[in-house]
Amino acid sequence: MSDMVLHFPWLHPKLGHGPLPEGVVFFDPGVDLITDSPRWRSEDLPCSAAEIRALIRSFMEFGERFPRSSDMKAYQAAGLDNFYTDTTMDIKSQLTGRRVEPEVADPRRQAQILLAMALSREGQFVEMHEQEARLEAARSGFAEALGLDDEEDFADVSVTDEALFPRACVDLPWKGLLSSLLLFLPAGAKLFVSDEDVVRELVSLDLAFTPCAQNPDGLTCCALDADGLERLCGIRIDLPAPLTVMARPLNP
Repeated sequence: MSDMVLHFPWLHPKLGHGPLPEGVVFFDPGVDLITDSPRWRSEDLPCSAAEIRALIRSFMEFGERFPRSSDMKAYQAAGLDNFYTDTTMDIKSQLTGRRVEPEVADPRRQAQILLAMALSREGQFVEMHEQEARLEAARSGFAEALGLDDEEDFADVSVTDEALFPRACVDLPWKGLLSSLLLFLPAGAKLFVSDEDVVRELVSLDLAFTPCAQNPDGLTCCALDADGLERLCGIRIDLPAPLTVMARPLNP
């Protein structure tokens, strides 16, 4: 049994909300990051860090072939996991000039690629958020140089944090990550959700949070069984034991 607590659903440390409880780590799908936050990488990931970097670069280059997201519907119709696999086959076919037959799918390899791609997209959101912070600082400095105060009219060209920061079920398809993450979780590991929007979405799925037992931090816990997991992910996964999901109590 493991006492590990993994942050969920965001994999990028800069998307953690507020100070995290002691011991919470971010899952590392084989993607190196410069961060002071603790991360955990499974020792038996199917893909090496170098292979993951190459795959992400290939997928990004492939995506640039589609000016509009609607252009990718033919690939996405098969599902996200198959989309990534088909993309790899398409790239190989173009490089070699011959049809490459699909390999037998490895669920753990597909899961790692999916999680790595999710982390890559989260990193893009982090960069956008940091650019907004720099824009706001420059805007404030410009207003100060002009001698404007808060009551004077000044064009607000900034983008709100809400438009940039990942939001549950809007900007990032976080629900689909859990089934992939489960393939790497040590037995007995728990999840911690710091994003209140995600917690509210979990509650809306009739997942009940109650005070955790022997919990000095005042956290709430939810026992996610196979039925709850199916409501969340849309697929049936029989767990050897319910998965504990922890969160702070929601504000009224």
